[in-house]
Amino acid sequence: MQELKKGYLFNYRTQTWKVTDIYKIKWDDGSNTTEYKVKDKNGIIRYLMIEYVRKESPKYSFWEKLYNIDHFLSQITQTETDYVSINNAKFPKKFNYKNVEYNFDERCDGTCYYDYESERVNSLDYTNLNDNRFFSIQLWDDEIEICTGKTISRSEITNIQERRTFIDGSSLGSFISKYFVGIIFGGFILMTLLLGKCSNKNSWNDRNYNDSTKVYRNTNNYYRGRSSRGFGK
Repeated sequence: MQELKKGYLFNYRTQTWKVTDIYKIKWDDGSNTTEYKVKDKNGIIRYLMIEYVRKESPKYSFWEKLYNIDHFLSQITQTETDYVSINNAKFPKKFNYKNVEYNFDERCDGTCYYDYESERVNSLDYTNLNDNRFFSIQLWDDEIEICTGKTISRSEITNIQERRTFIDGSSLGSFISKYFVGIIFGGFILMTLLLGKCSNKNSWNDRNYNDSTKVYRNTNNYYRGRSSRGFGK
């Protein structure tokens, strides 16, 4: 697959996604993952993960972050008694989420690199019985992140493009609505300049006193020009 970079677009199934950030994680077991934070035209955020393990083909998965973490933790702590821990935090080894049963698989510790910054991360990884659904509880420096993911194939990532903006009707309409006032004002100024050029070329400004068909005034008080303060001031 062509390397994705920040700002690139690609299709996953029926949607177009834009890469907004890239995170690279080096795990202590020697494996590496590259996480692409992606967003669709409606602002929905997901994560495309590519895992690299020595002597194995890259593995692709697509992830969604859970935002109501407190509600999830309150549910699982009430129903499970067998735990796995990260530092002082304890989490169950088995639980159900959205009708999928997840079992603890392994703990992975690593370092995440983003631009010129780095941060340690501890991850508890869970899988379902078919090993195609994933659940990850990650402990960062000062917060917990929880994500669910699923296995995808490389062939599902298609139409990779280097464009940095979405080219579709909805984004064009959003652009016009956002800058409508500026567009109207710019058009008004352009029309004023064009009319000014036309008036400067008008034969009435060419004072030929020998032409009896034209009448000239000695003062300009009769015709008053546009205020020099400009529009809206």
